[in-house]
Amino acid sequence: MLLAIRDLTKYDEFLQVRDVQQQVWGFAGGEGLYPPALNTAAENGGTVIGAFDGGKMIGFIYGFIGIHADRRLKLCSQTMGILPEYRNKGIAATLKWAQRQRVLENGIDLITWTYDPLEAPNARLNLHTLGGMARTYKRNIYGENFGALSKGLPSDRFLIEWWLNSEAVAERSKGLKPGPIGVGSPIANRCAGTSGDRKIETIDLNLDPPIVRVEIPNDLQAIKKANMALALDWRLKTRELFEAYFARGYEAVDFVRAGEVWGPERARYNWYVLRRSP
Repeated sequence: MLLAIRDLTKYDEFLQVRDVQQQVWGFAGGEGLYPPALNTAAENGGTVIGAFDGGKMIGFIYGFIGIHADRRLKLCSQTMGILPEYRNKGIAATLKWAQRQRVLENGIDLITWTYDPLEAPNARLNLHTLGGMARTYKRNIYGENFGALSKGLPSDRFLIEWWLNSEAVAERSKGLKPGPIGVGSPIANRCAGTSGDRKIETIDLNLDPPIVRVEIPNDLQAIKKANMALALDWRLKTRELFEAYFARGYEAVDFVRAGEVWGPERARYNWYVLRRSP
């Protein structure tokens, strides 16, 4: 693979972005980004960046200027997509770091975006690799039929805040790996079963230590294909957990993937690290 990352400026490139998005999300009814809007964003402080293997576009990231809750300017990173055969190669992180550079050059220090909190690979990228954090939970923001990837479940989302000059982000931008936090802390949802049929048995909304962990599935898409009722149970119970702990001042600050060794504790399953805000 000959990877190249560059800003997109031509209309035919914006058409390619739309094509990649439709392949990634499984859109079949004309949904997707509007190429003229991509052009406008690119010319007015937004970011439209493509990833190429030779001359083939294999991924993109798109964001536009917005206003945060505290009235500061930010970049709303609306959409990022990587073709399936090019995933797990570090391309998504490369696009995000390129986006950070562009935004800092414009004098802005915050990027926000949303993602499905039950998608473990995205959680790992957004929190652990990039150093983002989440403290806002949004219910069903796109309905229950948002493309093939999201079809069948309420489209709940975390709002990621990526504070570009924070210590966590600055360290990761230099390739420094974060140390373990939360080892041995309580898990708010007691789960049982193996990876494919693992389910939440009980939840605890009243834990009060500085750090709490919340487990999510290893592979949400596989569970959806095998047992949609189980996938919905994960959605509704973790929704209750995240909303409760965010309301009490906890923030999602890290994510551990199954199979990792994390200090003295081996992670057989995936969990979020929620830390109470000072």
